[in-house]
Amino acid sequence: MKILAHAFTMVPTDDLFDAVSAHVAGGLNVYWRPDPRTALLGVNDRACVMVEDDPAERALGPGPVLLVDDVTKIGLDDASSWAISPIEVRVGNYAALDRKGIIVRYLDLSMLEVSIPRAWFGHSHDAADRQGANSHGN
Repeated sequence: MKILAHAFTMVPTDDLFDAVSAHVAGGLNVYWRPDPRTALLGVNDRACVMVEDDPAERALGPGPVLLVDDVTKIGLDDASSWAISPIEVRVGNYAALDRKGIIVRYLDLSMLEVSIPRAWFGHSHDAADRQGANSHGN
């Protein structure tokens, strides 16, 4: 598994309307509402925050989500366990690991619709092509 970028920061909430309103008042734009419990916000065509009304995420607290090439390649070691086992989400696959009490979240864009810009998540086709070209022989 390769880490490609910081996708956004997960901000769990129990009041989506107020959380989104606070981020909009702070200068962010709502880019995408994939479902009634989730909003992706950002600035300059780049996501910064995903606000989500989800009990599993609330239990983990806020934190960064790392964009990776393939969530299914994540392996557990003696120091880690699944906080959220790999699941399919609207854009691809998502998982969260608990490494000795530290939550590390991962997302891949394997099912991203063409209408949703990859750049929102800090990644583009061009960057993927360059990275793939630079990784040959390693």
